[in-house]
Amino acid sequence: MKCDSNRRNFMALALGGLAAGIAAPRRACAVLPEKPLIMLDPGHGGHDPGAIAPDGMFEKHITLATGLDLRRALLRTGRYRVAMTRSQDVFVTLEGRVAAAVKTKASLFLALHCDHLPDPNMRGASVFTLSDNASDALAASIANDENNSDNTPGQITGVSPQVASILASLETRATKIGSQSLAQDIQESFQGIVPLLPDPHRSANFAVLRDPSTPATLLEMGCLTNKLDEKRLRDPKQRKLLTDRLTQAIDRYFADYAGRRLAG
Repeated sequence: MKCDSNRRNFMALALGGLAAGIAAPRRACAVLPEKPLIMLDPGHGGHDPGAIAPDGMFEKHITLATGLDLRRALLRTGRYRVAMTRSQDVFVTLEGRVAAAVKTKASLFLALHCDHLPDPNMRGASVFTLSDNASDALAASIANDENNSDNTPGQITGVSPQVASILASLETRATKIGSQSLAQDIQESFQGIVPLLPDPHRSANFAVLRDPSTPATLLEMGCLTNKLDEKRLRDPKQRKLLTDRLTQAIDRYFADYAGRRLAG
């Protein structure tokens, strides 16, 4: 940490203070607030490929590529710290992803996924927040697929009592509002630029969104069962467009909801 000061003035003050038999005044250094930590969670990985496109493309590769792109975009702003639940093609359990957000005291948690829907004509992104009761049958089906991705359906075990308690809890009211605010910011940022499913803001009981201390959203970036969506998600230029819009949405979240919350 550096304090701006003029060295010659400081020496003159110190010598003058000694000559007068008094201590020279000490300047206080301003302590800058810590930057928010964004936890990015690229879905699946390792032995879990996630959704598989008709041509064999794995969801885990798209989520990781997008997560790395988004990390770079967020760091370039200079406004955030960024952590990832995985930065390589490795498997991380659902409870391990939640525990990472808890351990780092993340300010925001964003899970990245791709849809695999029964209708190949359906395309577009959708944004999910946590709810005990799914908003619709499609949301319930997607949550069930994601929660079973590491073959640990139902109650999550094998974690510390602290994390187990968190996983068993519902979100706090403030965290729930923050999650919904982020989801709305993403939806508005995508509007007219990144394709969206009809009624794109949905809710369901996703395991990775169960930390009550961290606003969390799960983004389904598009449908791998749709040729246009798969082409868009594989294209680096289109992924850059998506990550630029996500960066804008996160900026808006911290300028709007999070800023008001910190202001009390």
